Amino acid sequence: MKKLTLIFTLLFSTVMFSSPSFAKWTKVGSSVKSGYTFYLDFKRTRKVDGFVYYWVLVDYLKPTKYGILSGKKYNQGDCRLFRSKSLSSVVHKQSMGRGWWRTSPQIKPKWVYPSPDSIMETILKSVCSR
Repeated sequence: MKKLTLIFTLLFSTVMFSSPSFAKWTKVGSSVKSGYTFYLDFKRTRKVDGFVYYWVLVDYLKPTKYGILSGKKYNQGDCRLFRSKSLSSVVHKQSMGRGWWRTSPQIKPKWVYPSPDSIMETILKSVCSR
């Protein structure tokens, strides 16, 4: 019984405290004005039924008023109509998606069309071209 408890504890701690920060994040751009740096995890990008699903990590230069230093969004992209919508969000107290986190599912996410020459356009072009 003790072995089973030990195995369960180790497995649970590995799952709970493993972080998507171990993902291979590739820098795709930054905004000098906002101080944000944007990354994509191309290994977790999936194309299904004409849509592309991908993770974006945003690293903040300074913490927000809530002490948040980074956030991740799971998005659905439509490469044919060139639009995207956020399906869920995760915020972190440390940079690069580490530390304390909180998940927020999006209620009735809406399609957004990226502005020309925006970081969102760059991100959508990057995931659609793979």
